Amino acid sequence: MDRALVLSVMLKRIGNFDLSIFEGRLVLQKTIYLLQSFGLYLGYKFSWYIHGPYCPELTKDAFELLPIYSKIPVIDFGNSDIERLLRKYLEFLGNRKNEADWLEQLACTHFLNALYPKASKDAVISAVLNHESHFTKNQCEQAWSYLVKNNLIHDRKG
Repeated sequence: MDRALVLSVMLKRIGNFDLSIFEGRLVLQKTIYLLQSFGLYLGYKFSWYIHGPYCPELTKDAFELLPIYSKIPVIDFGNSDIERLLRKYLEFLGNRKNEADWLEQLACTHFLNALYPKASKDAVISAVLNHESHFTKNQCEQAWSYLVKNNLIHDRKG
């Protein structure tokens, strides 16, 4: 199936697709990065950029969807692993699915943790803070704890 079509189906279910403002595009990038971290790989490869994980192909595909997005139906994947993972992911996002800063904190923490798997928790958080100076240590600690709670990273001391 076409990657952009799969993207549109996932975005319909998640319900946070808005490219008209920067925060909406940031939410898109972090939403799909985290979705793939949950095991629903859509074929996007992310690299480190100004606001953390970023994929230019995702932006391109998303803008190509704009003319047809309103016609894409909401699809339930029935009793499948995809549906179970998607529901778990929607629960993970909760009512914060449109909070750009929160999603950015989660995605940056997850990405740097994966990039430096032997680094301590404090080292990962310091790396996030060095790159994202508008975050606080407390916010990064909360993001770390949330990722651990949801089994996206493994806790380690110091």
